[in-house]
Amino acid sequence: MMREATEPWSSVELQGREREVALQNRAASLTLWISLGAILSMLLTCFLGSFRLLTDRKEPYLLILGVLLIASVIIFFVPSKKDERWLIVSSLLNYAGIGIAVLFLLKVLGLEIRLMNLAVSGLPAGAVLFGAVMFYLGAEEGSRKRLLYGGLVLLVLVSLGAGIMYFRENTEFWLCMAVCALLSCAGLGALLWTNADPEGRSIYKALAVSSFSVYLLLLIAAAVALFVAASGSGSSDRNKSRSKKSDSDKGGIFGSGSILGSIFGGERGTRSGYRVRTFWFPGYLWYFTPYTRYAAIDRMEGLSMEEREAQRRRYRSQRALVLGVVAVIVIAVIALAVITGRR
Repeated sequence: MMREATEPWSSVELQGREREVALQNRAASLTLWISLGAILSMLLTCFLGSFRLLTDRKEPYLLILGVLLIASVIIFFVPSKKDERWLIVSSLLNYAGIGIAVLFLLKVLGLEIRLMNLAVSGLPAGAVLFGAVMFYLGAEEGSRKRLLYGGLVLLVLVSLGAGIMYFRENTEFWLCMAVCALLSCAGLGALLWTNADPEGRSIYKALAVSSFSVYLLLLIAAAVALFVAASGSGSSDRNKSRSKKSDSDKGGIFGSGSILGSIFGGERGTRSGYRVRTFWFPGYLWYFTPYTRYAAIDRMEGLSMEEREAQRRRYRSQRALVLGVVAVIVIAVIALAVITGRR
């Protein structure tokens, strides 16, 4: 890739702190869209599974999960050393594996996939992630990092709360919400790590590693669920002749009184000399962030101090209005998702 094609498009070439802020904003935008895409990909996989377009046998799922895992690892350690764009492919494979793993987990747990509940389960995590990134982009210098940490803490609470509610209600809505929040946590964590050194750390690498971590967690959860389901099935077969009525009352393997139900629904940067770095960033992010916007106003020619201050006040009013709208949208989306998902 030619260097000229990777430079930021702007009438003014950014240097120093402005360039660093622009790189941070670009990483935030990339994290937002990739994480939202990961949530959508996971939900779409579960959506297809609800129509029984995929087999109910467990072996094909395990084979696909294994192939995706191996391919992701190979791509991460081999071609991405020369071109970091391969890390995007690694992340996409991880997200595909996450979707298959969640679908496999839903089938092993015997959860009914209701389309409306499934559709809204990703909204809370997506809304919190969107709000955190937008507030981060529009924050003053001293509070940018704190807002990311605040969004991360809020997503952790969403994931934990959804997990607790799943143990109480045992529905696919809460399980998928917890996984979506976990994906968003991984995205914000990758963004925090990258923005500590935006020139030296790759957001692509951070997203690949964080998605791989979520993938492994879900694989472990699916393996545990499969093991417990198999154990419960074997125990049920051995005791079938002695306790048919008891087995019926407990609801089988996936019932509230089964072993599986008691666990899941009852008691419940290094720098590479060959890496291609891209410094393009969306222009609207450069305009929206206070630091770079104030710097742009200071560079305007032919304006008096009073006119410059008027420009700053108008910008602050516009930013406050945008962030207010974002806050209202986030709260409304979360409330709508929870109300709809619990029906």
